[in-house]
Amino acid sequence: MRCLSSCLIFLSVLTSCVDREKYDYRHIVKLESQLLEQQVLEYDSAYAEQLLQAYRIFLSSHPTSSKKTELLFKYAEVLKGQGSWLDAAEIFHQVHDLHPESSLAPLALFHQAHCFEMLQQKLTAKNTYQEFITRYPNHPYIEQAKGMIALLQYSDEELMQQFQE
Repeated sequence: MRCLSSCLIFLSVLTSCVDREKYDYRHIVKLESQLLEQQVLEYDSAYAEQLLQAYRIFLSSHPTSSKKTELLFKYAEVLKGQGSWLDAAEIFHQVHDLHPESSLAPLALFHQAHCFEMLQQKLTAKNTYQEFITRYPNHPYIEQAKGMIALLQYSDEELMQQFQE
């Protein structure tokens, strides 16, 4: 009898955790759709902040969730959209470093390189694009990565001059 009640308590706790994870995920999906709707009209950083907070809560509350990689990637995308380049680069790094088997890993590495580029860390951006090319030689973004490496050798003034010609 004692074993049966222990099992029931365990199942009850497990079920409530799964239900909480589903609830938290649905909340994120709702916020994402609100943000997308809002971006059609005008960007609202309040929605973005709510979404970032929801990502943080979900990721800390459900560290073993099957949605973790997806939500880390989306978290980094929102940070990138806000111009938080360094924070986004760190989260993109987590995606490709801790979840290399994920289909999002190559894109995370590519986006991380772009974040470094926006931080004016050209050498780091170049090395990261090069790592992308080496790790994912058949990825559809290979030519873009090669093009970005070629552009990184120019100063902003040289790029402006080339575009004007």
